[in-house]
Amino acid sequence: MTAVAASCGGSGVSGQDGDIAAPLPEASCEAAGGGTDVAEPTLLVSFSDSWQEAWLGSPAVVDLDDDGTNEIVAPRGETLKVWSADGTLLRVHEDFPGRVWASAVVADLRPDLPGLEYAAAAREEIHAFAADGEPLAGFPVVWRDEMRALAAADIDGDGLLELVTVTTSDLEANDQVDILWAVHADGSVVSGFPPNTTGAAGCTDSCYVHAGFDQTLALGDVDGDDSIDILAPQDNAYVSLHDGSGRAFDASSIFDDRDKYSGIRFMLDYALAQQGWGEDDENQAHFTNSAPAIADLDGDGVREIILLGSVQNVAQDQRERGVVVFVTGSDGTRPSAWQEPFHAEEYLGGLWDLGDNIVAATNQVTVADLDPELEGPELVFAGFDGRIHALSAENTELWRTTYTSSAQVLTGGVLAADLSRDGRPELVFSTYSTAEGQSALFVLSAGGEILHQVPLSGRGAMPVPTIADLDGDGTLEILISLKDSAGDVELEAYTVPGSGDRCLIWPTGRGNTGRTGSVGAVESAP
Repeated sequence: MTAVAASCGGSGVSGQDGDIAAPLPEASCEAAGGGTDVAEPTLLVSFSDSWQEAWLGSPAVVDLDDDGTNEIVAPRGETLKVWSADGTLLRVHEDFPGRVWASAVVADLRPDLPGLEYAAAAREEIHAFAADGEPLAGFPVVWRDEMRALAAADIDGDGLLELVTVTTSDLEANDQVDILWAVHADGSVVSGFPPNTTGAAGCTDSCYVHAGFDQTLALGDVDGDDSIDILAPQDNAYVSLHDGSGRAFDASSIFDDRDKYSGIRFMLDYALAQQGWGEDDENQAHFTNSAPAIADLDGDGVREIILLGSVQNVAQDQRERGVVVFVTGSDGTRPSAWQEPFHAEEYLGGLWDLGDNIVAATNQVTVADLDPELEGPELVFAGFDGRIHALSAENTELWRTTYTSSAQVLTGGVLAADLSRDGRPELVFSTYSTAEGQSALFVLSAGGEILHQVPLSGRGAMPVPTIADLDGDGTLEILISLKDSAGDVELEAYTVPGSGDRCLIWPTGRGNTGRTGSVGAVESAP
């Protein structure tokens, strides 16, 4: 794919300075008789209850009880709600200590029980439920306020899934700091966790661990040993990486006086990252709200670590320097194409919370094969410049498309699914704002062209939407969890006529209902 300037025609947002357009690529999924025209999403079902606002929990669409029909599990305010596909409210879990920030996990946590289980983190507690809504034995479990990330995978190799979480509140003990915790499906703590303060990590020097504020967690195999590892960006320029026993991954010897991955300072300049420091005006990353991804970008069978962070100077007095995408191996080394990370320098908005429960943008990357003629999958993300960007696996910007010119309009992240059955995935995201009437549901082509922009009520939707065949008729719906209730409507499902379910690449927040942020590495969700 060859990118061309937007002023030269082609797809993209015509007339937006700084945009890059690209031709529509060939199909990357199996086509199912559809064409390139994508129908406009239209409202199909509304899901109602008493007023509760959404934080950043993406809805889950699953058949919980294996009866052939889907249920919807969605956090709303200080509750977790379950609806049937027709909009009937089935149950409300509300015995929580506070808000549910992140998406609920839905997975087969207890194979001895019928159906699927679901879990959510509410402030300092993790709650887990059977398919019928009964609490699982051993839950809730209590750790540290506030747990803003939750994911499920078999991290200890016992054949059962564990729940892994990250907290905003540092645990300090034994001259170490922890933000990671993991529990079994019976509520007992996984051996080796929390990893640093128990000594399981083995980090003795330069263990720079501090807080994770927004879904800063991914689970997947990063070293090719077929076991699940734990990746946790932090509220600083560092990132924790552990295996399922709690052991911290070693850093490459190229990093001076840094024995573990958690000691690598993510300077944009690779030489300065190896040195471990830079002058006051040098650029470094900050991973406060970074929801990472794990995927094999180069086709060698080993998955890479993908991190999107904000950019600031070392002195931290100039923090609005855009966003940066890093790709590393499990020892912190960068592939040749990524030794200079991708830096989208322009700044419009997104770094700061906007007030009145409207929060900063989540820095997360969606991994999707948009163009089969290019090696590896593509990376799609929202910058701080009001644009959606697409990069090749080899660090070439393919296109960028403006979705807003307002510093008060943000998005939580992007989905990828084929909405017209032509084998080409479309990109879907919702926006949210401090003001009413400024937000929308967007559909973009695989080449970055804005196909549809459907207005959303109130202040829009902070959670990433979910794409699924809600009612089992073979047609896809886009499920939106509104920031505010429209009357008593909390969720809306938009159907896309002519769509099909053969190509759901990244269909929900964090990629799957296990919320792992991992591609092809974790079988934790249906």
